[in-house]
Amino acid sequence: MEDVTINVFPNINRIVKIVKAKFRIIDLKLNESVRVAVYFYNENDIFIEATQFLIDGKEYADWLDDQYLINLIKKKIQDNIK
Repeated sequence: MEDVTINVFPNINRIVKIVKAKFRIIDLKLNESVRVAVYFYNENDIFIEATQFLIDGKEYADWLDDQYLINLIKKKIQDNIK
């Protein structure tokens, strides 16, 4: 059977608490950029959603060690809270 899309009515509204994020480098262009996938989990360690960040330009040039990348991803997560 192919994928089927249905409307859900009444709509379901949820509040989700995200307590943890894991990230993985998914694309690296040396001396240019890195794309990082970030996976968010709830308090039961259940996957909630994923996003990606592109690090290039000055941010990429400033990347000298893993801790810099960890801190940058934390900041990007905080800056992108909706």
